[in-house]
Parts: sequence; structure tokens; C-alpha cells
Amino acid sequence: MEITVIVAAGSGSRFGGDLPKQFLPLAGKPMLMHTIDAFRKALPAGRILLVLSPGMVPLWQNLCADHGMQSPEIIEGGSSRWESVKHAIDSLKGAPASATVLVHDGARPLVSAALIKRVLAYAKNTDGALPAIPVTDSIRKISENGVSSEAVDRAMYRAVQTPQAFSLWRLREAYSLPFEESFTDDASVIAAAGFENIVLVEGSPENIKVTTPIDLVIAEARLSMALDTPDTSNN
Repeated sequence: MEITVIVAAGSGSRFGGDLPKQFLPLAGKPMLMHTIDAFRKALPAGRILLVLSPGMVPLWQNLCADHGMQSPEIIEGGSSRWESVKHAIDSLKGAPASATVLVHDGARPLVSAALIKRVLAYAKNTDGALPAIPVTDSIRKISENGVSSEAVDRAMYRAVQTPQAFSLWRLREAYSLPFEESFTDDASVIAAAGFENIVLVEGSPENIKVTTPIDLVIAEARLSMALDTPDTSNN
């Protein structure tokens, strides 16, 4: 059994504007609808939980009515991403512990079916799987005083994406821990619970997270050029 948790409760403060970015139009419909469609296409028999800020639920319902879309099950989000995911996990009391849960950012609308299935496959016999891509920019490590820095080998680092996939029972155990500032994604929560066999799966440069207005322009261009372009990375 596959369950997808799409986290879309953020305010989009870094993006700016009055409307959270996940509800902004992208290639003819709200960005979040593209994200949902990607998982419905990849996992037609899967279950989807959509985590929204309570104040945005009426807007989302109106958008679904306008676009003729049936919304996934809605879960009330929290004040942070960690709390929002915890709410979703806590809502799955009746789901089998062996279910595989994929957690995905609502602002990654270009995720491909091939990437989703690749992450799922690697999560089956491990503590979890997450897509990652090589870092292409030169990077430097800032000293504790914040003044000096040193060059580091970028070949030793990867940029992490979503969806990240784990068994439900592991997520339940991990999200029973109290929050820590080091919890930057679901893999960091899982690792804090002692599950260390987390594998990196080949991600995709196309799987961008829309964080700034420029990202939205890029996503629009990619969708308008080839909405159904296949993922060329290895299956």
C-alpha cells in the first residue's frame, strides 16, 4: 500500500505576495494541482493526503470547483513543516504499519512518475529512500564566527529533493520524538530515531522546488515546452 503526503501548508513567505505560491496559476491551473496530478498518474491506486493550512481550505475547495478537480483527503497543517507531517502521520491510525509513505513538497510540481517509482522501489527493503542530485556550484564552509570560510569538495555533497519514502511504522516512531532544529526534512527525523539505512536515489534536475518568482517562470516554461517529457534518468 502506498500513501502520499503532499505538504502544502506553508505561507510562501520567501516567495512574497498575498497568496501562498502553491495556489498560484501555473500552465493554466494552480501549481498544487500539477503536483497532485503527478502522483495520481504515477500511483493510480495510491492514497493521497493533502496537508493545508486551515485558513486556505476554503480557497482550495473553490479552486477545485473552478477547475473540476476532486481534492484528495485534506489534513489540517501545523505551524511548521515538521508539525504538518506529524499531523498527517497521526491521521493514519487505521493504515497498515507496513504501508510505504511518500512525503512530498507541494511546491515541486514537475516531479516525474519515473522518479516517484524509483524512490518507492528503493524504500521497500531499507530504512528509507530519497532523491538527490549532484551539487553543481562551488561551495564553501562558513566558520563558526561567520567571517572566514573554506572550500569543500562539492563531489562529496548532494542536494536532496522529495518525495522521500519510508515505511509507516518507522515514520510513526520517528515522529513520536520531540522536535529538534536539526529536523530539516523527513530523512533527518528518521535518522534521529536510529534508522540509518537511508539510501540516496538518483533525482532529477527537473524536479525543482518553486521558492522564488523566477522558479515559477522556469516551471511555466518547462511545462509549456513539454508537459509529458519523460524522465531521462535511469529507471
